[in-house]
Amino acid sequence: MHDNPGLWTIYHSLDEGIANAFQAYQSLRYVDTEIPHIPVKAEGLPYTDLELVSTSNWQPYTWSVNNVALAENLHASLAYWQGGRNEEAFKLWKSALIESMYLGASPGGFQQLSAYDAIRGELYRDFADPIGMVLARSLVEGLFGIHPNAIKNMLTITPGFPKDWKEASLEVPDLSIAFAEEENVSKYHIVSKFKHEMTLQLCINAPYEAINSITINNENVSWKLNESAIGSPKISIESPYQETYNIEINWKGETLETPTFEFVGAYGKPLQFKTSKADIVKIYDPQGSILEINRTNQQLDFKVNAKKGHKTFFVQLKQNNMLWWQPIHLNVSPKADKNSNFQNWNHKLPTSTKFEMIPLESIFNSKITDIFEQQYLTPRPTSPTLQLPTQGIGNWCYPYIKPIIDDSGLRAKAGENNMIISPQNIPFQTPSKISKNNIAFVSQWDNFPKSIEIPLSGKASHAYFMMAGTTNPMQSRFTNGIIEISYTDGTVETLELKNPENWLPIEQDYFVNGLAFTTDAPKPPRVYLKTGEISRTFKNFKAIKGFSDYGIEGGAATLLDLPLDQNKTLNSLKLKAISNEVIIGLMSVTLVK
Repeated sequence: MHDNPGLWTIYHSLDEGIANAFQAYQSLRYVDTEIPHIPVKAEGLPYTDLELVSTSNWQPYTWSVNNVALAENLHASLAYWQGGRNEEAFKLWKSALIESMYLGASPGGFQQLSAYDAIRGELYRDFADPIGMVLARSLVEGLFGIHPNAIKNMLTITPGFPKDWKEASLEVPDLSIAFAEEENVSKYHIVSKFKHEMTLQLCINAPYEAINSITINNENVSWKLNESAIGSPKISIESPYQETYNIEINWKGETLETPTFEFVGAYGKPLQFKTSKADIVKIYDPQGSILEINRTNQQLDFKVNAKKGHKTFFVQLKQNNMLWWQPIHLNVSPKADKNSNFQNWNHKLPTSTKFEMIPLESIFNSKITDIFEQQYLTPRPTSPTLQLPTQGIGNWCYPYIKPIIDDSGLRAKAGENNMIISPQNIPFQTPSKISKNNIAFVSQWDNFPKSIEIPLSGKASHAYFMMAGTTNPMQSRFTNGIIEISYTDGTVETLELKNPENWLPIEQDYFVNGLAFTTDAPKPPRVYLKTGEISRTFKNFKAIKGFSDYGIEGGAATLLDLPLDQNKTLNSLKLKAISNEVIIGLMSVTLVK
């Protein structure tokens, strides 16, 4: 299971109808909070709140994985409509159409990629993905909510109009619909032109707390309340087939309450949700995000029970005749951890610092230059799929790339002492002779062991590592490998190697723009193998055609670190491969004694 799935995971799941209302809402909250949002801006543009979304936050870039695509944005807007979130759906839909049709290079054009795509920019003009499948569907099925099902003899209409709309109309070959709102009366004029005669089911959001009457073609009809509705009460009206429906809904009473539902707090913080008109009926907390303290008809006292991240729970409210589930958003701020004690790479260690460089030659199992010279054949999927190329790098458009890794500069710098010293005054032991192995690889690929263990002794306050290996977009935003340093008392210090926070691919750097492309962590130093240079500000990139504009000629290792408890005796270091299709390599270990 991916910790940070792409946008397609959400909209395909909702489009297939496999999510219930609560799952759909939580899935869309993931898009709200975890998928990058990119502001749409232009001189003279009267709207200031338009935003597009990227398809993922994955690193490094590869074609079709982290893009800003019109079809993807429109399909996401359809998912918002399918999840009952009309305001967010229309905002994203409007943002996508204005950016493409009005701000794009071709007036009225349906682009493939947006100008806000940081790597490729705007591509193509009248692209079939947004035109055929998504724009037509998001307009007809989303905004106007037209869902015919002739197999079940049911024409369902669930309009997705924003709350402030007073009128709207659409005519397509099979149906026409016109909506108008006058004071407390909502009117729908529907003409069915389907060859198959279907029962009509009209499902709409209720803006008032009660209904005076509903008529279809001047005859009173009954209505039903959807008790699983989220965000707003929803009513449904059914009618046998008629060619024309003139529907009037006469509302009465007060408008519905919109209580405060956004909260911020850390684990254990007491918070309070209050209403003034509606009564609290039930609580549903599928994520286990709160501990209920006290509840009355119009007040819920609770404590945050989550460690970090964006969480959602639901409170069922009743106001007069209307019943709905109000989502409550929690933004849980994590408590500070020891990561703040990691090395400040801008500072040098004192020259008086005592180091111990751990001998690794006996556990080295490869030369770093051979990383893409192997055939990674097992384990692999047995079903048809776009698999990683057998040399361990590449994409589906360019499967034959093979960057040349050249460690001549590193070996030359190591010299007779078999050692290099970083700008932070940290020594790293590494073989200088070209004939010697200089890295210990672990991997889920059968070419290498899944883990290795190195004995340690004595005490130390810090560990520094020189490492190199591979990662790819499919392994982004979760742990690729782990370093564990254990003490003789059985306790363990752990360094998780995460793409893109601290685990970088040997052949390139990550592109960062603060929008769709981020690492959410300071960049560690890199050891440029062809020159032996160590830097955090390297800029001499060499494009790898069809793969990356941020290629590093000769490749690069990475320096990482882990604080230790200097009062405990060391036992061992274990390096583990966690993710599939990733190679984790250890080149050097240095302890601060």
